[in-house]
Amino acid sequence: MQRTNTLFISCLFVLVAQAQTHFYIDQIAVSPPNPTTSDNVSISLIGNLSDGGAYIATAVAEVSGNDVNITLVAMSNGGITVLIPHTEVLQLGQLPAGDYIIDFTDASTGILDSAPPPQHMFTVSDGGGVGTCADLELVSVHWHAFNDTVLMVLVANPTFAPFDYPNFILFDSSGDTLAIETVNPFAITDQSWHVLRVMDGVVMPPAPFEGRLELWTGFTDSLACTWEQTFDLCPPAPCAELSPTVANSGGPPITGQFNWQLYDDMGIIANGVFELTPDAQQADTSICLPPGNYHLNVSPVDPFFMGVLYYNLNAPGWQYTPSLIVSVSLPVLLPFTFYGPCISGTQSLGEHTLPALITAPTYGGIWVQHPDGLPLGPLWLFDMQGRLIFNTTASTDRLFVPTPAPGVYVLRAGARTVKVPGGVE
Repeated sequence: MQRTNTLFISCLFVLVAQAQTHFYIDQIAVSPPNPTTSDNVSISLIGNLSDGGAYIATAVAEVSGNDVNITLVAMSNGGITVLIPHTEVLQLGQLPAGDYIIDFTDASTGILDSAPPPQHMFTVSDGGGVGTCADLELVSVHWHAFNDTVLMVLVANPTFAPFDYPNFILFDSSGDTLAIETVNPFAITDQSWHVLRVMDGVVMPPAPFEGRLELWTGFTDSLACTWEQTFDLCPPAPCAELSPTVANSGGPPITGQFNWQLYDDMGIIANGVFELTPDAQQADTSICLPPGNYHLNVSPVDPFFMGVLYYNLNAPGWQYTPSLIVSVSLPVLLPFTFYGPCISGTQSLGEHTLPALITAPTYGGIWVQHPDGLPLGPLWLFDMQGRLIFNTTASTDRLFVPTPAPGVYVLRAGARTVKVPGGVE
């Protein structure tokens, strides 16, 4: 056995001597393994010197664009021919984000590069899972348009720095937690909306208030960004974007026109017509609405007998109201509160009264409805000349009131008197 080992070592010495290579490079390692723009990057050339007298005479790394050009010169004083482990470390410093290729220049001598091809490439990312806050823009922090227990945070990330597994937390000036986001399983890319749940029992400070918004990453393991500023959770005056929408649920195609009306407690404040075609089974429009309590009605111009049509409202950031089915007969009104905490201007959650009376013009008259399901009681309808057109006492919460022609009428219900449109052209 001893003779066999001696023969193997002798043969190895002969092979090394014949090759006359002074540094065998087996591996190339980049440190840190996943570098970012904020890291000092180094390259380790890992292998073996060919003999006891071998040494590295020159080791220089230059970065040109996305190329890392290494000049490596290995020499020997002729020592014993035995493989000696060696690692040569080259410092590159901080690098711009991008993909890099490692190569040896023609001035390199006395080396044998046997490192696998994938080890000749590496990537520097702009953030590497934590991100840099300089290019992350905090666009807005507002209440949810339809939910007074939720806040919406909008950020823009033009550099696409990978803020992995992020979540936002909002604090008041005393450091108490106001709202927190469940960890998002994705990264922040481009424009990103985030949903923060208001903590149970929290009373929001009156607007505006001093606070701190924190962005955490990695399942709330690392604090990535902090914004200390004045927060006003209500949308800028005088109004915020809102989109009434109607859409086929996926059944047979529905075509035709559909009237929509938006009401506050004084009557119609906006209206229009949706049109569905065989190629367009969804329609919407954009309006600007101040915070308040409202109702939406959608009704067909002509009856349809197949398919199911839904309508609702949505705001930017995938904020939706519940959906209702468009009725071919009795109007179904969708009540909603738009930025409820902002109605009083204090962003507090106080009580808000709903409209006392809802009206919807339709063919031949007006549908009148009490939103709380209470009996309507005595009703009078007058034309604009003050002539009595209709009167009754209703024991139900809704009633069809006929009109002689489309136009504007005066409706009196108990002590309340409002102008209402009646009939449909």
